[in-house]
Amino acid sequence: CMLENLKELSSLFNKIQENRKIYHLSENISLDELKKICDESTQFTSVVEFFKYSISIVYNNKNAVDFLNMSQKESVKLGFNFFLKVIHPENIGTIYSLIKFFNNPDNVNKIYSNTFYVKSVNGWEWVYNSMKPVTFNKDGTIKYMLSASCSITESLKSKKQFRNLKNNLSFYEENLEKYLSMTNQEKEILVLLADESTVAEIAELLSVPAVSVEKTVSNLTKKFNVKSPDGLIKYAMLFHMV
Repeated sequence: CMLENLKELSSLFNKIQENRKIYHLSENISLDELKKICDESTQFTSVVEFFKYSISIVYNNKNAVDFLNMSQKESVKLGFNFFLKVIHPENIGTIYSLIKFFNNPDNVNKIYSNTFYVKSVNGWEWVYNSMKPVTFNKDGTIKYMLSASCSITESLKSKKQFRNLKNNLSFYEENLEKYLSMTNQEKEILVLLADESTVAEIAELLSVPAVSVEKTVSNLTKKFNVKSPDGLIKYAMLFHMV
């Protein structure tokens, strides 16, 4: 069960990491270049036009078209109503929060990310989405944003798991590189530490020398910049490894 949970968490973190890779690009690139970036992405990727009080789809890549079962022409024609049509009513407030967030000049170079329920070709699915302004008008206001999404339904088996993700999304995004850099053994040891197992008990459970466990714990304290093994337990709990 522990290994299965760790596998699901790693899958989720890999999706979030892949989702955010798309934003490593120069600002103020052309619309044609943005469309090309969308087409090369493995995510559900779109170009979104930003207005002071609204947003609208300019372009969806094939992955997004297939996932939503909605043609390019229809998505563009709908304008803001596109979001009203595909996002569950309980989550539509996220879009208004996004517009408010990017109307703040201090946020125009930041990534806005969230999770919501989306109507897909397979029915309603949980989606992790992030958006970032990439092209600006002459007055410095936002012209186009890139939006990258991925389905996380398979990684979230229950409402509890979804709530954990939603409540700790910022923590996940800030620390996912640390999590993904851990070996399988480091993850197993971190889980067992959080379960109050001693070094001797962990060594016996994993069939490894106690000195190896001690070395791994020491490496983990350095990786997460904590002073003692007790500090690691916080990360195990926030990552919901236990």
